Amino acid sequence: MLVLAGICAQVSCNSIGKPPLAGAERTGKTDVQQNMNSVTVEIFNIPVAPYQNELMQQLWREVDEQSLPPQLRRELLAQGFRVGILGSMLSPALAQLLKVSADTKVDNPWREQEVFVADAAMEPVIARNLLTLLPGMRSVVKIFDDHARLPEFPLFWEEEGMMSGQTYRGVLGLLCVSATGNKDGSAQIQIVPELEHGHLEQRLRVQASIIVPETGRPRHTFESLTVSQRLLPGQWLMMGTTTLDSAGAGKVFFSRKASVPEQRLLAIRFVNATTGTSSKPSSSLPVPKTEPMMLERN
Repeated sequence: MLVLAGICAQVSCNSIGKPPLAGAERTGKTDVQQNMNSVTVEIFNIPVAPYQNELMQQLWREVDEQSLPPQLRRELLAQGFRVGILGSMLSPALAQLLKVSADTKVDNPWREQEVFVADAAMEPVIARNLLTLLPGMRSVVKIFDDHARLPEFPLFWEEEGMMSGQTYRGVLGLLCVSATGNKDGSAQIQIVPELEHGHLEQRLRVQASIIVPETGRPRHTFESLTVSQRLLPGQWLMMGTTTLDSAGAGKVFFSRKASVPEQRLLAIRFVNATTGTSSKPSSSLPVPKTEPMMLERN
């Protein structure tokens, strides 16, 4: 099983706790030969520095949060999540967070860009991956890596008009991403939040009528928080937390409290879909240096 990890695009400092992976993609045009009935997306894991809080507020003003059903939007907010859609034009706030020009054209070839900072050791880094999703496949995004597990987290929910709760230990937020292409060229992007917790254990999983043994941690799935959104080519789906100290589970996925608080943002850009013919996706957005992500298939 491969896991879509929180690897980082290097500006001029080392990635979080890891050296660069072998075979890291660095320069040149990114071409991915697609399989029939596949969806190609770009996934960005964007760190947000404390001095960028106002920039984050500007981003959420640019994002369309009304595209989600009202009930789902209320449940997401109650658990500390914010989700919205951006058009194919790169918004000013997102451009600043990605460290690219606001007038960057998304059909330009992806290329390495040099970014100069006053204090490279303190500059946040960006993780980016071009990913092709096949039918029945999902990829697990870890916004933080295993070293950032929380010792414990109390989770509360309403059940039959009464409040229930449970304390989970050794927790990490996972976002399970899948997609389905539509004949009109759009795609349905689905994100399911899951809370991974506890210790590694042996378990059995059924795949294609075959029982497969695997090692993993228990997961609590937030089925009611499943985001399913139709995107047109070039559009973005943004996901983050309401505040660093939100009452719900959103902070487990997108923030950490340390000597310097850490906040992150997930940005998914829909590149294109194929529904019966083999083709190449449009070129991706210019961004700083990146390393490849790894995938998990279920």
